[in-house]
Amino acid sequence: MREVSISQLWNRAWDLFKGNWVLFMGLYVLLVSVTFISIYTLIPGLVFLRFLILSFIDSRFFIVGFIGLSFFIVIFVVLLTVPLILMPAFVRAGYLVARHGQLSFGEAFRDISLLLKVFIYYLILELVPGILIGVGYILLRDSAWARSILVVVGSLILFILNLFGWAGPYAILSGRARLFSAIGQSFSLTWRNFSKVFVALLSVIGLLILGLLPLRLGLPVEVPVLILAGWLFYGLWLLVVGSMVAVFLPLLYFALTGEEGASHA
Repeated sequence: MREVSISQLWNRAWDLFKGNWVLFMGLYVLLVSVTFISIYTLIPGLVFLRFLILSFIDSRFFIVGFIGLSFFIVIFVVLLTVPLILMPAFVRAGYLVARHGQLSFGEAFRDISLLLKVFIYYLILELVPGILIGVGYILLRDSAWARSILVVVGSLILFILNLFGWAGPYAILSGRARLFSAIGQSFSLTWRNFSKVFVALLSVIGLLILGLLPLRLGLPVEVPVLILAGWLFYGLWLLVVGSMVAVFLPLLYFALTGEEGASHA
């Protein structure tokens, strides 16, 4: 393990972001655009699906319903590209920038099989806590006590799994581990370096929360323009900080495992 301070890693992540800001901006805009367009176009798709249901009563609605079903399926498939391809590509881009220093847009998507492995890894980590939180919010609306228990337990499990499982994707991307062994390697690496990893992840959370402060320090009376400006600021903040985090975490992984990252300018 190389002795590197958290502040040094953040400084290096900032330098690498500045050298690759066009890449990260492109990935970020693509990810956000596909997500929002897909979500908002699902709504009219659901409306058209209603006509398909009505077609069982009146055949005149069948064509409109069939078009709606086709539209819904296409948009749903496009929406699936966000967790399946775009988010893992963002993680891989950060990893390759941390390792090599420079990266082209296409290289982030070059190995689809690796991107799918990264997606499955995150799915494994978040499946159980996601189910607990989802059941608490959706199925237990009439029981506030039971809902609170499930949500708290699910959130706690999610935090612990992300705390100990953060390094798994980088073990996969580096070729040091397969899908399930990456979980064990990540947990072992975090346990051996718990204090440094804990402080590092707290710094990540702190930076993400810091961008929300302008939204909470506004005027006593809500002004729509200022609220919109605050959310636009937070979107830009997420672009910068999210990109830096994507580079910072693999830099932390390299420091803890002794692997070589991008050389300093």
